[in-house]
Amino acid sequence: MTLSKWLLFKIALRSFLLQASWNYRGMMSMGFLYSIAPGLDSIYEDQNARELAYMRHFEYFNTNPYFSSIVMGVTLALEEKYNNGDKLVNPEMIHDTKEALMTSLAAIGDGLFWDSWRPFVATLAIVFASGNYKLTPFIFLILYNIPHLYFRFAGIFWGYDDGMNVIRKLKQFQFPQIRQTLRLGTLVLLAYLIPNHVNVHTPFLLANLKLEYFYFGEKVVQGLGALILVTLGTIAYREKINVLLISFLLLILALMFYHWGILI
Repeated sequence: MTLSKWLLFKIALRSFLLQASWNYRGMMSMGFLYSIAPGLDSIYEDQNARELAYMRHFEYFNTNPYFSSIVMGVTLALEEKYNNGDKLVNPEMIHDTKEALMTSLAAIGDGLFWDSWRPFVATLAIVFASGNYKLTPFIFLILYNIPHLYFRFAGIFWGYDDGMNVIRKLKQFQFPQIRQTLRLGTLVLLAYLIPNHVNVHTPFLLANLKLEYFYFGEKVVQGLGALILVTLGTIAYREKINVLLISFLLLILALMFYHWGILI
């Protein structure tokens, strides 16, 4: 292996521009080629060989941007082996490997970040915002980008050092279990938010509670509401009802309560 850690780090930085030039023909192809270009320049000293390598990667490419550096690392490792005369590696093998990785990582990454992590962090940010924390936007950005930056910068080294064996490393993360946990966490937070924004300053409570017990009664109602919604949501989740459907129903319920004057 000849590519330096600094060069790999530079490629990871360039991967932030992966989506800077979308096109109908190749999707992220231009961004992918731009990102790995310094690596190809280092591997291929011969100009003709370098141009052929450029053309190999000016093809269709589309995956989750946060996992793209893993594909870049594996691709550069294979290109280096091919340039060194490894008989097991050829342009067709590089193409097939790249295509298989981008497809699988697109499914894993989209499911993890778009479908699970982002809704969870957004809901958590709403909890902070409801408490009037002025730093809520920064909390959201920092929390959301911790795993993003970890996979983007670590992925290039995993892919380059481990090659196709990087799949074994990714299996250790148990992404399906993480997704399920995040989805359930999102559901619990949503169920918690609704009753904690209930407007209990109603004639019923005022008529049946002394003023000094009103605050306590308000918290009891909110706590019971949260417990009921979390319990119902958890039961629905365990019955294999889609989390997005449950979240949508909770949203409809909140809008109805707001219309009736129950929610603030």
